[in-house]
Amino acid sequence: MWKRIRILFVFVVSTFHCVPEPSPSLLGILILPLVTQTSSIFTIESSTPANGATGVSLTPTITIIMTQAIEPTSLNTNITCSPSCPSLTGGSSNRTITLTPTSALTSGITYTITLGQNIQSTFGLFLGTNTSFSFTTL
Repeated sequence: MWKRIRILFVFVVSTFHCVPEPSPSLLGILILPLVTQTSSIFTIESSTPANGATGVSLTPTITIIMTQAIEPTSLNTNITCSPSCPSLTGGSSNRTITLTPTSALTSGITYTITLGQNIQSTFGLFLGTNTSFSFTTL
């Protein structure tokens, strides 16, 4: 009985030892970036304040979540606010853009934040069209 177990053990161990180590293939290199994207499109997933929100603070922190990680350098001139907002400061981290007005917004005004078509994801996709959301202050 023990002899059979030893033979089986030696067979199993030697089988694992003889299995070749996989090497990277061109298919894996080409497909991997597609698999790791969170979405096949690049657009706004959500925003705070939400589109159409009312009663928003005059000093909001505006948070925009995208469907893919953002290439930070593409934000430089591709975000606008209308009507004219105080200067917006902030930046991006992975899929999140955070913006803060440098001074208080005006009460009772509907502001529209527009992300320009040239904002790019780290996977090389562009928004392709200007994308906006609006909110109204207190």
